Amino acid sequence: MTEEAHRTRAAGMGGMPPMLAYTIRSPINTGTIPYIRIGQGNTSQVVKPNQPADNSYWIVILDANKPTTKVQEWVVPGQNNTAVPSNLDQYMSNPGYLFAVTTQLLGNSAVPQGAFYDYLAKYGAGRELQKLEQISSHTQTGYGLYSYVSYILIGQSGPPGAATYERAGLSDSALLLMSLMPMPSGQPPYSVCDSYTFVR
Repeated sequence: MTEEAHRTRAAGMGGMPPMLAYTIRSPINTGTIPYIRIGQGNTSQVVKPNQPADNSYWIVILDANKPTTKVQEWVVPGQNNTAVPSNLDQYMSNPGYLFAVTTQLLGNSAVPQGAFYDYLAKYGAGRELQKLEQISSHTQTGYGLYSYVSYILIGQSGPPGAATYERAGLSDSALLLMSLMPMPSGQPPYSVCDSYTFVR
């Protein structure tokens, strides 16, 4: 699809219902927290962790029918990078939700390992996470070249295999710019769409 066609669809023209801008940020600066901004202009809303912490993962589950509604969240310390958070799968396997995994000033040594890596891979993590794994292994770049990394993985909950999107940063904050698309009727539930949405 051409760039112009993407813009047309995002604006709600060409027979497509209006979409919501969906922006996710994973910070790599001290004192800056991850967030999800939903919508555009003065009607946009921000979803943030209740108890943010540096060197952590923020895993958040949103209601696909009302995506500004936070259903559940986990703030996982970076040192717990091998374990899947308790009760996460009951939300990740339910197609009524959207999920986001993002990091806050994550230490290079705290990238996912073991069961946690396998779980993220099951739900769509791929080359962007693999890039961080290679950097953290210190086999290619030498120890300490990147002290902190950033990572985002988003998608629709439900059976593995649905479309997911990811972004990683080595020396900057990761930013993922997507949209949320309703049903053809213009009504929820919403799904993640690889397009830009903006005020014209």
